[in-house]
Amino acid sequence: MKKIFYLAIAFVLVLLSAQPTWAKCAPLIKDGRELMGTTKASKADQDKAKGLLDEAQKNLDAGDHGNGVKNANAALDILKKK
Repeated sequence: MKKIFYLAIAFVLVLLSAQPTWAKCAPLIKDGRELMGTTKASKADQDKAKGLLDEAQKNLDAGDHGNGVKNANAALDILKKK
Protein backbone atom coordinates (compact mmCIF):
# COMPACT_ATOMS: atom_id res chain seq x y z
CA MET A 1 0.00 0.00 0.00
CA LYS A 2 2.91 2.34 0.76
CA LYS A 3 4.35 1.72 -2.71
CA ILE A 4 1.13 2.85 -4.35
CA PHE A 5 1.04 5.96 -2.17
CA TYR A 6 4.65 6.88 -3.00
CA LEU A 7 4.08 6.16 -6.66
CA ALA A 8 1.05 8.47 -6.67
CA ILE A 9 3.04 11.22 -4.93
CA ALA A 10 5.87 10.87 -7.47
CA PHE A 11 3.38 11.04 -10.34
CA VAL A 12 1.79 14.22 -8.97
CA LEU A 13 5.21 15.84 -8.49
CA VAL A 14 6.19 15.05 -12.07
CA LEU A 15 2.95 16.54 -13.35
CA LEU A 16 3.40 19.69 -11.29
CA SER A 17 7.03 20.13 -12.28
CA ALA A 18 6.40 19.87 -16.03
CA GLN A 19 6.26 23.29 -17.62
CA PRO A 20 3.03 23.46 -19.59
CA THR A 21 3.31 24.35 -23.24
CA TRP A 22 -0.23 25.69 -23.36
CA ALA A 23 0.74 28.55 -21.05
CA LYS A 24 3.28 29.83 -23.60
CA CYS A 25 1.21 29.73 -26.76
CA ALA A 26 -1.15 32.69 -26.36
CA PRO A 27 1.48 35.17 -25.04
CA LEU A 28 3.81 34.33 -27.93
CA ILE A 29 1.06 34.98 -30.46
CA LYS A 30 0.19 38.25 -28.74
CA ASP A 31 3.85 39.33 -28.74
CA GLY A 32 4.12 38.50 -32.43
CA ARG A 33 1.06 40.54 -33.34
CA GLU A 34 2.35 43.51 -31.33
CA LEU A 35 5.78 43.22 -32.94
CA MET A 36 4.25 43.24 -36.42
CA GLY A 37 3.08 46.80 -35.85
CA THR A 38 6.47 48.08 -34.74
CA THR A 39 8.98 46.15 -36.86
CA LYS A 40 10.52 47.43 -40.05
CA ALA A 41 10.54 44.03 -41.74
CA SER A 42 9.81 43.77 -45.45
CA LYS A 43 6.25 43.24 -46.64
CA ALA A 44 7.07 39.65 -47.62
CA ASP A 45 8.50 38.89 -44.17
CA GLN A 46 5.49 40.49 -42.47
CA ASP A 47 3.10 38.44 -44.62
CA LYS A 48 5.01 35.24 -43.83
CA ALA A 49 5.03 36.05 -40.10
CA LYS A 50 1.31 36.89 -40.18
CA GLY A 51 0.62 33.52 -41.82
CA LEU A 52 2.63 31.72 -39.16
CA LEU A 53 0.84 33.61 -36.38
CA ASP A 54 -2.54 32.77 -37.92
CA GLU A 55 -1.50 29.12 -38.11
CA ALA A 56 -0.33 29.27 -34.47
CA GLN A 57 -3.73 30.66 -33.48
CA LYS A 58 -5.46 27.80 -35.34
CA ASN A 59 -3.20 25.33 -33.52
CA LEU A 60 -4.04 26.96 -30.20
CA ASP A 61 -7.76 26.80 -30.92
CA ALA A 62 -7.44 23.14 -31.89
CA GLY A 63 -5.49 22.34 -28.71
CA ASP A 64 -2.22 21.60 -30.52
CA HIS A 65 -0.05 23.79 -28.34
CA GLY A 66 3.27 22.26 -29.37
CA ASN A 67 2.84 23.27 -33.00
CA GLY A 68 1.34 26.59 -31.92
CA VAL A 69 4.46 27.46 -29.95
CA LYS A 70 6.65 26.30 -32.86
CA ASN A 71 4.82 28.48 -35.39
CA ALA A 72 4.70 31.50 -33.06
CA ASN A 73 8.44 31.24 -32.38
CA ALA A 74 9.14 30.98 -36.12
CA ALA A 75 7.11 34.16 -36.71
CA LEU A 76 8.95 35.96 -33.92
CA ASP A 77 12.29 34.90 -35.41
CA ILE A 78 11.30 36.38 -38.77
CA LEU A 79 10.15 39.64 -37.21
CA LYS A 80 13.16 40.03 -34.90
CA LYS A 81 15.84 39.37 -37.53
CA LYS A 82 15.37 42.83 -39.03
